[in-house]
Amino acid sequence: MCQTIKLENGDGWSVRGREIRGMNKTQVTYRFQDGLGMKNPRSAVFLPYDWTSRNQSKIITAVADLKRLVDERNLSLKEAAKFMLEPVAKDQAPSVTNWENIIEAFLESRSDRRGTTLRDLKTRMRRVLETISANPKPRDGRTLMKRFAEMHFDNCPAGGQGRKRNLGDVEAFLEFAVKKAGAPQRWLPPDKEFKRTLIGSSTRTSAEALTVPVKGQDLEMLLEGLASNEKHGLRLCVGLIGLFGLRPSELGELTVDDGKLYVGQTKRNMQTLHKPKAAPRRVIAMDLPSLPNEGQRLIAQYDSGIVKFPLAISRAIQRAKEKDEYKEIGDALRQLLQRYWLWQSMEKRTQGLKVYSLRHGFAWRAHKESENPLTVRDASAFMGHDPQTHLKHYGRWVDEAGLEEAAAKFKKGQQVAA
Repeated sequence: MCQTIKLENGDGWSVRGREIRGMNKTQVTYRFQDGLGMKNPRSAVFLPYDWTSRNQSKIITAVADLKRLVDERNLSLKEAAKFMLEPVAKDQAPSVTNWENIIEAFLESRSDRRGTTLRDLKTRMRRVLETISANPKPRDGRTLMKRFAEMHFDNCPAGGQGRKRNLGDVEAFLEFAVKKAGAPQRWLPPDKEFKRTLIGSSTRTSAEALTVPVKGQDLEMLLEGLASNEKHGLRLCVGLIGLFGLRPSELGELTVDDGKLYVGQTKRNMQTLHKPKAAPRRVIAMDLPSLPNEGQRLIAQYDSGIVKFPLAISRAIQRAKEKDEYKEIGDALRQLLQRYWLWQSMEKRTQGLKVYSLRHGFAWRAHKESENPLTVRDASAFMGHDPQTHLKHYGRWVDEAGLEEAAAKFKKGQQVAA
């Protein structure tokens, strides 16, 4: 360890163990140099670590931090030690080695995040602290991110959003630690290429990553089954999402005006969080041929209160409005559907089926199940996103049956033209 410290910090730095009151303490010594190369008297401080091999990594890191403070801030060794080791007030830059304080300050700087986002961030910061404390201990931003990935990515598929969000938050934290909290420069996050390596590449094909839609015939079967089983509240939810192309969360922001259905904004990100909510958008049902005017009937049921949402959905909506956070509405609907036998049957024969498949089914029908399909511009406006998002996430899924149908329509058109 002594040799490592000299190699990394220079000949002027040394460490040794000293017994004080029966305890083997760690002493750091630095010999200051003047401009002529003459060595000035030594200065020494004690670290809060026992002189044991178990503390080797902590001691090496502490000496490196002391050297940085001496060099960059022109502090004496005793001043550097005081700055590094004393507790830090919230309104001051946290100690370069007090990671708990830095994390606390980082979370405080992001306290305006929405509930779910902030909870996820706190979880990731707890994992950062676990990573810093685990052996072998990371020495810089690069090794910290690498160890974080090794310790916490068992349930995060390569190339997935989970890895991207986790590493994005760790990257932001390290930037904060160095630029706002005084941590050494070596803790800056590594380059983007190294981050991409840790994220990895998904083993799923691009087709497998797309959400499968609920096609018209399956939506019809589901609505009829729910009616037959007298699950009218659940049917109202499914019908509104499937026929109007709603996000599940938007069940919490519906209004009816003169028989027309409008949807308030529920999807918020960091760019829109502090902006006023967008005006409610008008939505119009893409009715099934076998259920004409069903959309209007659903509007009437919702507006009159004759049919009410299931209690679990209503409670989720109430909590969502209180917190301005709507994700749990979709979670509640997913749980209800997963307990319904007909949905279970659909899941068995349709790989990747999810609640959002009802919304994706709206996009499928808008473009594929009519002789007069909607334009991308109109369909995306109904669904509340821009055309680029529509094409990327809602306009790419296709199956063999759809291709065969498209080819048949093309051939039929050739015959008519001839």
